[in-house]
Amino acid sequence: MSDALHRQGGTRNALVQGELLNNVLIIESSQDIAQSISENLRKAGLCTLVALDSVRAWQLLATVLPDVVLLNWLLANQSGASVANQLRSNPATKHIPIVMLGARKDRRRDDDLVMNVDGHVTHTQRYDEIVAAVIAVRRQRQIPRLTDKAVSLGGLTLDPATRRVYVERAGVRTMLSVGPTELRLLYFLMTHPERIFTQNQLQEEVWGGRIFFGERTVYTYVARLRASLRPGRCDCMIEAIHRVGYRFVSTGAADSGSTQAN
Repeated sequence: MSDALHRQGGTRNALVQGELLNNVLIIESSQDIAQSISENLRKAGLCTLVALDSVRAWQLLATVLPDVVLLNWLLANQSGASVANQLRSNPATKHIPIVMLGARKDRRRDDDLVMNVDGHVTHTQRYDEIVAAVIAVRRQRQIPRLTDKAVSLGGLTLDPATRRVYVERAGVRTMLSVGPTELRLLYFLMTHPERIFTQNQLQEEVWGGRIFFGERTVYTYVARLRASLRPGRCDCMIEAIHRVGYRFVSTGAADSGSTQAN
């Protein structure tokens, strides 16, 4: 099977016009596996683009940006981890959800990457799981939507349209670098201020209810979010309620070392 666009009930013109919706880029070296994944996604009503190596993947990405990238850890010409890092470092692709496929070759080397992707399906032939993962990340990336208005609390502002987070005090604006997943988490907490959410509730609302890397995933992302907010002295706004969960408070103690929830 050559690298191609598959669209259920559609035409290739959509690719040229850049108007594709619900399209998934599959980066998988095995033709048979890529074809099977593509067929199952199309049965679920999704469009697919297939690249058998990273070179072809970047050619397709230059034409149209997919809604989700399915990426095998092991590729013929480049590691999947390297491709994922390139996607995250490129301004045009850094917000595209990434679901990794297959087993990790070097778990220690890939630990940092794991927290920068959106999902992981360990078996490339578990097609139901792959479809469910794609649907889940599409759902979670709808928060925040580009049409949503900026939310501001306690001097902290999150603008979904530009994906920017900044704090403004005494007329001085400080831009904060917040990752895509941490941005979704912050957005949810800021739009539900003062409410306490358990880790399970946050997993349902922010990650679509899926468990993809372990029981401490929410804890880890909260820690990363706090670290992102620390330069603006806003980390204390993410408050941990011991053995209960987390909440956003627009004012808090200057001490940001609040006790983590278990």
